[in-house]
Amino acid sequence: MRPTDLQSKVIAFLRFPLIVLVLFIHCNFTTLSEEWASLPFTTKFINLFSQRIAPIAIPFFYFISGYLFFKTGQFSMDIWLKKLMRRVQSLLVPYILWNLLYLLLCIIIGLFSGKVPILGIPFDKMTFMDGLKALWNISLIDGGSAMKAPIAVQFWFIRDLIVVMVCAPIVYFAVRWFTILSGRRPLVRYILFLVVIFAFGYWPDITGFDPQCWLFFAYGAYYGIRKKEFIVAMLPYALPAFILLAAVIGLEQWWPCEFIYRLEYVIGLVFGMSFTTIMVRAGSWYVQDMTLSNASFFIFSYHYMILGFVVLVLGHGYIMPHNWWLALIIYIAAVAIIVLFGLLLYWLMRTRLPFTTYILMGGRR
Repeated sequence: MRPTDLQSKVIAFLRFPLIVLVLFIHCNFTTLSEEWASLPFTTKFINLFSQRIAPIAIPFFYFISGYLFFKTGQFSMDIWLKKLMRRVQSLLVPYILWNLLYLLLCIIIGLFSGKVPILGIPFDKMTFMDGLKALWNISLIDGGSAMKAPIAVQFWFIRDLIVVMVCAPIVYFAVRWFTILSGRRPLVRYILFLVVIFAFGYWPDITGFDPQCWLFFAYGAYYGIRKKEFIVAMLPYALPAFILLAAVIGLEQWWPCEFIYRLEYVIGLVFGMSFTTIMVRAGSWYVQDMTLSNASFFIFSYHYMILGFVVLVLGHGYIMPHNWWLALIIYIAAVAIIVLFGLLLYWLMRTRLPFTTYILMGGRR
């Protein structure tokens, strides 16, 4: 199999499991009630998985997006504008539509409950400007949530991805300078990369300019600009990456810092990509059809709706975690229910409302 074809299969395979990891990030129920907090083993396990392991999905998506944006290796003002126009359909339109849909649902709920969910403000005090702010950053709303995300919370990822794509010329020239400075000296390149990872710790806290987004988007762009399949570059490092990842995780236990976290994600990405490549090439992991891969964006987009219902049920104690193993079952079952319901809803919409689904999916099928 050609490296290009194998890489496409790896990307297609990864979309669904990465989205499932995103769901695990949002299904951290340990702070819902005293019952959850009183289970130390479960709390530690869920916090470890939801806060340290599952978040690696975000760098994966940024990396793949950066690679695909620059994969031709060519860049000019005309190419950049054409790419941006294509992203209007695939990213900007779904971003606006899903946020408007979430805003409408929250307003309807607020009309009956008196309080607008997610925004966290009284319904009678909500203004038109609050609605506009909710499309970008709900923390700008007086008295509202502190989350620096749009009202469709998970779409902070898409928002920041749109921003970095608009600033793609900066990424391109930064990567070109990195390539020139490192030359063909691997040791210099690795040391320079460590310096870059460390430097991102001083990135200013500006909404829409997530340092993790810029770092991993540029990392993917590096392979795209050089017209090199990243699986070819990473495959020989599967075992060293695994050993180094274990060492970094151990180091993190007594020296927790942002630099170590970012380094852990970089190494985890190399190991994850190379291991997935090995499994896909061997035929152990494969995409039988594209249903799960295609449905991933829909599950990502809709899941906060049903997650709110799950949190309501668990938070009010309708389903109680009486022991650690029951809590873990609830934790895993919540993700499974969200995924299965999402697949069903996606299938129904695709068959009954194909055009609406096409628009909401940004042209994805």
